[in-house]
Amino acid sequence: MTRHPIRSLATVVAVGLTAALVLTSAHSAGAQPSTPVAAAGERYVDLVFSNTTLQSNVTYATAPDLISGAATKLLLDVYQPAGDRLAARPVIVVIHGGGFRGGSKSSLAEVAAQWARRGYVVFNIDYRLDRGNQCQAVQDGKIAPAAVAAETARCERAVEAAQFDASAAIRWVRGHAAKYRIDPTRIAAMGSSAGAVTALHLAYRSDTPGDIGNYDSYSSKVGAALAMSGCNYDPASIGAGDAPVAMIHAENDGAVPFKCAIGTALLARLRGLTADTMLWYGEGTHARALYAKYQTTIDPVWAEFLVTNLDL
Repeated sequence: MTRHPIRSLATVVAVGLTAALVLTSAHSAGAQPSTPVAAAGERYVDLVFSNTTLQSNVTYATAPDLISGAATKLLLDVYQPAGDRLAARPVIVVIHGGGFRGGSKSSLAEVAAQWARRGYVVFNIDYRLDRGNQCQAVQDGKIAPAAVAAETARCERAVEAAQFDASAAIRWVRGHAAKYRIDPTRIAAMGSSAGAVTALHLAYRSDTPGDIGNYDSYSSKVGAALAMSGCNYDPASIGAGDAPVAMIHAENDGAVPFKCAIGTALLARLRGLTADTMLWYGEGTHARALYAKYQTTIDPVWAEFLVTNLDL
């Protein structure tokens, strides 16, 4: 497989300087969806199930800890619509944020349950973290010159490990399609912050899936990706055949640069791909909090995006 090293943060942000001038099809706060929303009570669009079932802490792979190297179990939670009898359901793999150094799947438990109530089987994953990484400081140019190379490499390892673990989770899901009554051809990724970066890397870096887990015979490609304040830190990876993405982002986001997000969308569009954006100007809210703040606007758009791009 071809390997694309994750490019420097500065390169991606520089691309965004041009993107900011020409990316024109974004939504602002309170904007209306660009595509029609299905009628009330429709599966995949509305909360048609009143409850979900939850299976917690299922091991999907074992991988070496990023610091100690010790074998570490990677866990996920499974949310299913209660009482659902459909034989082959679409999937959303949910990926939490935390700067690749913290966070857990519990932070997106409510989001996972809500999307399961629409009729998806949702797999909410944990992944390996490097709790001492300086990714934010590297991005913000706050690392001493003598330490930049080492800290950048450390950050890249953490970012890549998250993608490899998420890829392993997708292969595991496909390997358990019969058990969970899922359609392995209809899998989307959804992430917040670092998880949004990871979801976009799943969409654009599927030719570098890593070797985590025991389901190498299955594909780790996704059919769509939803990103709450993320961007692709490897712009060279964006190309023909990559998954469609939908992104939300605030102009004054202090964690993931706005210019990086719109640069990602612009490059994808220039390369013939679908990259939908909902952008809030003058807003600084980040990731899961941004989604929660504008959820009534975002959910109908994202629901229709999945219906269209997963061919539901």
